[in-house]
Amino acid sequence: MTFKGFIKTNRLRFIYINLLSIVSGFGAVGAGYVQMYWLTFVKNHEWLKVLLSIAILGVLYLCAQGMLYYIQYVMRVQEEEYNKKMRDRLASHYFKDQKFHKISAVQNRMTNDLEMVRNNYFDWYPIVPFYGSMFVFALIALFIINWSIFLVSIFIDLISYYVPKLVQKKMEETTNNVSKQNSFYLDVLEKWFSGLEELRRYFAGIKLFKVQGQAASKIEDAHVKQSAAQQQMIILNGLCNLVGQMILLSLTGFLITKNLIIFGAIISVQNFAANISTGLQQMIQALSFMKSSQSLMDQISQDTVSINVSDKKGKDVPAIISTKDLALSFPNGESLTFPDLQINAGEKILLTGDSGAGKSTLFKLILGDIKPSRGKVIFKDKNGQVIVPDLSKIGYIPQEPNLFPGTIEDNITMFNDKLNSKVAETVKEVNFSKDISKFKDGLNEKLNLDKLNISGGQRQKIVLARAQVHNSDIILIDEGTSAIDQHATMDILKNLVKSRATIVFIAHNFNEGMRKLFDREIHLVKE
Repeated sequence: MTFKGFIKTNRLRFIYINLLSIVSGFGAVGAGYVQMYWLTFVKNHEWLKVLLSIAILGVLYLCAQGMLYYIQYVMRVQEEEYNKKMRDRLASHYFKDQKFHKISAVQNRMTNDLEMVRNNYFDWYPIVPFYGSMFVFALIALFIINWSIFLVSIFIDLISYYVPKLVQKKMEETTNNVSKQNSFYLDVLEKWFSGLEELRRYFAGIKLFKVQGQAASKIEDAHVKQSAAQQQMIILNGLCNLVGQMILLSLTGFLITKNLIIFGAIISVQNFAANISTGLQQMIQALSFMKSSQSLMDQISQDTVSINVSDKKGKDVPAIISTKDLALSFPNGESLTFPDLQINAGEKILLTGDSGAGKSTLFKLILGDIKPSRGKVIFKDKNGQVIVPDLSKIGYIPQEPNLFPGTIEDNITMFNDKLNSKVAETVKEVNFSKDISKFKDGLNEKLNLDKLNISGGQRQKIVLARAQVHNSDIILIDEGTSAIDQHATMDILKNLVKSRATIVFIAHNFNEGMRKLFDREIHLVKE
């Protein structure tokens, strides 16, 4: 996420914003310059010139103030278009990078972080050309009035430039901390509110309120500290502005008494001094706010890097899976070690083992969802040659199936209309036809993910059908029939073992009849 990228969103609009800002800044200074002569005309009773100067003042004030509201509107259009681009790139990056991302972290990045950058960076940008032009035009006006006022103003401005830097680093730290604490808060909400029904069942609301309150306190404290740093910046700017105006006003009064400048300058010099001081302070403040967001923008940029899928994805079809010296260590000091295994093409394997022996973890290691601490998973083609596999050829049915907004058919084909013709036959193979007939719209029944209109067993059948309809060469089933009755499970397994696919099936509760359906059993032991 960069300023250059923001400009590229619409270059002509960006130029337009800057031109309007400069015209508006010129209008503010121009009004002050005309006011100097207006006051002199009033003093000299030159009423026709007074009326003319009032008309010019009106036009210039309209440019200075009225145009700012329009600039804010145009700027918001540019911001929203750029944020839309960033969200699209973030979504693409997270999809293609083959890494696990917490939902709360993704939500934080795509909402809160982009909003923080908008508030603390892009919203402040129009201030730079507006107050920058005001600053330059006011300096020119002061130089025309008297060179000594000009020099004193430059000296004051140099001091004003360096003073606010005292809190700039603090502002950057507090901005990053707000993002960090917001991500933590979303993570807490995701972990605890996902089990809300269970907490209610066991009357554990006190614990929920406590952890939510602690997380909320941290994000509240982060926002307060950020606000404190911002207010320190504003106070420093205000003090510099006040002292500068007092010095320039005193000098102006002295020059008027010496008849070195006209009477009307008493107001205009003060206005120009305010323009210069305010212009510089606002620019410094804007740049400081923008600087405080730079680290966060760099983090977002890392998450929007374009990924070439062909570099990440293997093209060869896996046939044989083997492991060698495979182990995984956890932060708490525990570890899992796996025996050297080989799963051959077309085999039907029942994977059993002690609780905590790593059955589900083995699947995740095979799929590349987690990286081993030691050893490796080796994929070979049907000729026994080591390959970089096309993991899309491996079907995975987890304990908790993932479903998406759409119809039952969409969730089976994963939104690939070319597979629609295969759905009916696949539904029969996974013993799902009877369930489908109960839905008003059959396969076109829309799933309600907020209030699930299907049972746990039906969810598992959808995902089983998904693996089948995509002709997965290898299917890893992690208790994928746990919510399906034993009779239906037997029917499903009988159909599965008839397929050419390699099947590895994890089950805790199985009978001898189920065991006989498989070629062999691999039993993992927790050491």
